[in-house]
Amino acid sequence: MRIAVIGGGSSYTPELIKGLLDISGDVQIDEVIFYDINEEKQKIVVDFVRRLVKDRFRVLIAESFKDAVMDAKYVIFQFRPGGLKGREKDEGIPLKYGLIGQETTGVGGFSAALRAFPVVEEYVETVRKVSNATIINFTNPSGHITEFVRNYLDYEKFIGLCNVPINFIREISEMFSVNLEDVFLKYYGLNHLSFVERVFVKGQDVTEKVFENLKLKLSNIPDEDFPEWFYDSVRLLVNPYLRYYLMEKKMFKKITSHELRSREVMKIEEQLFEKYRTATEIPEELSKRGGSMYSTAAAHLIRDLEKDEGKIHIVNTRNNGSIENLPNDYVLEIPCYVRSGRALSISQGKGDLFALSFIHAVKMYERLTIEAYLKRSKKLALKALLSHPLGPDVEDAKDLLEEILKANSEHVKLV
Repeated sequence: MRIAVIGGGSSYTPELIKGLLDISGDVQIDEVIFYDINEEKQKIVVDFVRRLVKDRFRVLIAESFKDAVMDAKYVIFQFRPGGLKGREKDEGIPLKYGLIGQETTGVGGFSAALRAFPVVEEYVETVRKVSNATIINFTNPSGHITEFVRNYLDYEKFIGLCNVPINFIREISEMFSVNLEDVFLKYYGLNHLSFVERVFVKGQDVTEKVFENLKLKLSNIPDEDFPEWFYDSVRLLVNPYLRYYLMEKKMFKKITSHELRSREVMKIEEQLFEKYRTATEIPEELSKRGGSMYSTAAAHLIRDLEKDEGKIHIVNTRNNGSIENLPNDYVLEIPCYVRSGRALSISQGKGDLFALSFIHAVKMYERLTIEAYLKRSKKLALKALLSHPLGPDVEDAKDLLEEILKANSEHVKLV
């Protein structure tokens, strides 16, 4: 089979290839073809990838997006519209208004989404015409983009993926000394806004043991982000990104006291690309880039889609009854059986009202942002910003929007 990687010049690409090498004994990979608008970075990465792969499968570079996805069975989106310079603006502009600057949550995610939508729209329509491939999306904001594609572009074979769920599962598997496949989580929410309500190991409910273990850990780490009383009250394990919603003042102070993460990443990438020119193994510096277990999540998903054995993965797709008290068309991050190129949601009963309060609010923001893009409407964009829990107040909303639109004028225009 052919796998197309869009954003082939990403510093993450070698880790992705390591994952594909790991599964190449289980499924037949004939060729992996790369496409990136940054040809210089892509050449450095692909030359390194060829040294890693040797002759296990063919490694190709496409001259166009269409050439890359033609006849592909799987297409991986890992591109970043606007690059790290775009991320720098996403993080920096909100800080002027006393708002958290983060690349996926809040205002940072708003501007990242507006840049991504036109590119994603064009790419998805091309895939629909030339290959009807299953698209696995890592491009941020991943859940918001999956909402856009599944509910507005109506492309069913699109699966959003994040490394947070597999890291949750890994932590539980290590806690109980079992395999990843032995762990099942009652897990639901949005990408970077998710909750774990119950934990099962080999079919046994071990939720209380997990909370006891967490209490022990918290007593040894007094400055842990969430205090013990928080878990006693909400009785949910929460995605680390919930810090931005539940500890907004603390996180704003932390962000403003450090260099922007985008600038740190730029420095790390400089070192990585220098090493990629001659490396024969993945450099240690890649671990500083973030994205732990990214390659495992992507490669195992492809393996299990291909083998069609109904394995369970936590992905971003339509609810379709997974959480009874949420609408079926909400794109959620939930456990699914993966079969025949699709993710089929697993029924989990009702969701906790505390969790649902955040899910509803941010889902409405996502949909308003998509409507603003589709209608090219500043008025709808203002409604989206004002509706977000981490968005601006009325006094700043118009000025903030104008600054965001000016900074991203080559990507999207609203009137």
